[in-house]
Amino acid sequence: MLLLAVVTVAAQPVGDRVDALEAKVPPRNGDWKTEVLQATAKPQLAALGAVLRDGAWDDLKSLAHPDARSTALRDAGAPRRFGTVTVVQTAAPRGPAHVSLAAALLHLRGPLVARFERRVGFKIVGVHQADAASFQTDVRYEAFASSDNGSGVQQVARWRILWRHHDGRDPTILDIRLERFEEVTRPHRLLTECTASVLDFEDARLSTLATGGETWHGRVDGLGELNLMGHNGIAVGDVDGDGDEDLYVAMGTGLPNLLLVRQPDGALIDRAEDLGVAWLDDTKGVLFADMDNDGDQDLLMAVGNAIVLAKNRGNGAFERIVTMRAPTPAAFYSLAVADYDKDGDLDVYGCRYVKLQYGISIPIPFHDANNGPTNHLMRNDGEDRYTDVTGKIGLNANNTRFSLACVWIDHDTDGDPDLYVANDFGRNNLYKNEGGRFVDVAAIAGVEDQAAGMGASVGDFDLDGKPDLYVTNMFSAAGNRVAYQDRFKRGEDAQKKQIQRYSLGNTLFRNIGGRFEDVSEKAGVRMGRWGWGARFCDIDNDGYDDIIAPNGFLTGHVKDDL
Repeated sequence: MLLLAVVTVAAQPVGDRVDALEAKVPPRNGDWKTEVLQATAKPQLAALGAVLRDGAWDDLKSLAHPDARSTALRDAGAPRRFGTVTVVQTAAPRGPAHVSLAAALLHLRGPLVARFERRVGFKIVGVHQADAASFQTDVRYEAFASSDNGSGVQQVARWRILWRHHDGRDPTILDIRLERFEEVTRPHRLLTECTASVLDFEDARLSTLATGGETWHGRVDGLGELNLMGHNGIAVGDVDGDGDEDLYVAMGTGLPNLLLVRQPDGALIDRAEDLGVAWLDDTKGVLFADMDNDGDQDLLMAVGNAIVLAKNRGNGAFERIVTMRAPTPAAFYSLAVADYDKDGDLDVYGCRYVKLQYGISIPIPFHDANNGPTNHLMRNDGEDRYTDVTGKIGLNANNTRFSLACVWIDHDTDGDPDLYVANDFGRNNLYKNEGGRFVDVAAIAGVEDQAAGMGASVGDFDLDGKPDLYVTNMFSAAGNRVAYQDRFKRGEDAQKKQIQRYSLGNTLFRNIGGRFEDVSEKAGVRMGRWGWGARFCDIDNDGYDDIIAPNGFLTGHVKDDL
């Protein structure tokens, strides 16, 4: 006999549940003592930043113990020059073991004083209970100052600060120890803002570029992803064959995509509607590539669950549209092309991120998710025919992750393109090309990089002839603090280590012959905040690949937010 029991449970109202969660947000309401300590130190550091920014030395009395000491906080070692930029770095303090805190701060502030605009900020990345009367914080210090003439200075450092507890009062600084320091100075601006000189925002067709995505949130239809997310790409290519680079700008749902064609005077005008590509659909990754070997740039777009190819007639106008559709509704996010089978034409790989919608499809488990949609490789069979060969050639292995970016890289320098896929919420893939079939070798090659993968770029930063890899992830000060506490995931060492990696930031992988080593810390490129699609590029034309690393998510209105 089968007995069924029905139990009625009174559902807690959503509002009550939200209030209960919000009540736990302030650290003082929880039982994580180290987070309570960082919450008391955070406003004191903000006040210290104001002292360095504004020179209000009297305020230091309420922040520091009367006998507070410090190592030297600014190195005076030999500078190195990179073009017009001068860099001073140190891994340990030099000079006297200890000086007064005021003297150390005064010396640190020296290069900032003569500048017009000054910003100073701190991030607490570690907390340690020293004893009943004191505690320590590991702190990232950042300062930037610039002048009207474009000259500027930037300081980045790692400090360990010892604090004294006080019953009922804010903690005070007892000691600061410098662990790492970097100071970069420039005599003039490296890059100049020129948007207004090439884009006429009075032109109605360009008005959608004059404001951020939040302007359109709630004002256009909601069929695609919220415009607020900003997951829309840009492609660069010469669409009309005049020798100048043009831009295709993907826009959110309900806003027409833009094709910004460069004019002889350098100005950019939108010709998307004239040339047949002013799509109103939610468009994410976009890419220019010659898909039919006729010498002009065709346009690939990720539109919903389809990769859409607009064929260039040769004069910049697009007429024939080819659609490559995935078998399930999940949207494509980014695209990459290569001739994987070496038959003379380009094939296209598309990444997909969430099965339903961003914010609704939940990764499980959060740090090692395998419940995402499948990515797809569309083989170019000529005559505008494309075949989905993902499963046939081995690319279905580990193919249910939350993929945001992909890049082709001949990692083993054997002459055929391999494929790297950056996945959010877990491990990345490196598919080795073995004669047109693929095997995931990410773990063997040392590039799983289990984190919040949101971008990947290939370059040869050490000029050894082998392609290196820079992967964009997320840095979290809170993650660095909490995940390293003894009580966090106690007894689950493997999972604890995985989650610790999740908060570290970006990764630079040096190619050492088909395998890779993580040189992020040594190279100084780990911290990228909430990183996105970083790129290798030689910004100063000195022959070495630099890295441009965009970051951020929802932009606030606080100008000095570091």
